[in-house]
Amino acid sequence: MNAPGVSVIIACYNSAAVIKQTLLNLQNQKNVENIPWEVILVDNNCTDDTAQIAKDTWQIQENTPLTILQEKEIGEASARKAGIIHAKYAILSIVDDDNRVNTDWISSIFSYFSDPRIGLVGCVGNGEFESEPPAWFAQHQHAFAIGSLYEGSFTDITADAIVPGAGLSVRKEIFDKLYKVNWKPFLTGRVGNRQSAGADSEICYVSRLLGYKIYYSNVLQFKHFTKDDRITWQRLENMFAGFGAADVFTLPYKLIYAEECGQSGLFDSLRKTWWFNYFGKKIVTFLKYGFLAKPSDIKTLMNIRNTAFCDVIWQHKAEFENSFAYLKLIKKEANAQ
Repeated sequence: MNAPGVSVIIACYNSAAVIKQTLLNLQNQKNVENIPWEVILVDNNCTDDTAQIAKDTWQIQENTPLTILQEKEIGEASARKAGIIHAKYAILSIVDDDNRVNTDWISSIFSYFSDPRIGLVGCVGNGEFESEPPAWFAQHQHAFAIGSLYEGSFTDITADAIVPGAGLSVRKEIFDKLYKVNWKPFLTGRVGNRQSAGADSEICYVSRLLGYKIYYSNVLQFKHFTKDDRITWQRLENMFAGFGAADVFTLPYKLIYAEECGQSGLFDSLRKTWWFNYFGKKIVTFLKYGFLAKPSDIKTLMNIRNTAFCDVIWQHKAEFENSFAYLKLIKKEANAQ
């Protein structure tokens, strides 16, 4: 049993330029006198002075413990796992190195999880930029974890189960259960500077798989500071390629949920085969985003996403088709504890 409280986990890779302000905002938390909490910063092979800046910054107002861990295995997933294993409190708050949280961050999260049915909570990231973003950015800001996704102050979005990874909070017992049965996520997130996607979505889907509810808060907010070099069209294309690759292994979670809710049919049975997805995606891409479609940003991006999907499912045919039995086994073993 994990102790009541909040463990903030920050995975860092060369975060010297942004980590100071992130930690200063965490130091400004209000109404936390009766809430145990901690901050865990994971240095994932940084080659800059991220760790030293963090130490110096925390000494300004050391109002709760800061632990700095070293994780040699490169990758966001490895860094977060190190932080999760080390965390001593029941609620995990995943804060990116450039997330500047509001002063009610800890108190709000602690309050939300008083309902034991809630396993994961997402929130709003508001853009804060180095300079004015390009004109195309507003249409695609959600890809950068900026902007609100759902209506309502605190809404049950279990049916959708998608929240941005930046700023999400999750019960530690979910990971305790999964790690005990040696769960191997299909998606790993960023590795160094290589852009990937889907790891945060998988956290949402696996939480739902185990029977927890997913909520979204428009009250809980943070500023997502984004440097100019992270708002480029090339990066957006890379992100959509990552989304397409991730779609292959988030699909089994979706189909299993639909089956459990009694909402699946023949079409969904076919979607459990690699060939139906591969050729179906090829046909849809040609008809909807092919040469007959008018040129547009969306056409370009969806072509990239669907092409990546087809490439990945072609390369991982057996793994995809075996994933359904694997996830059902994970659910059974994890919930049997």
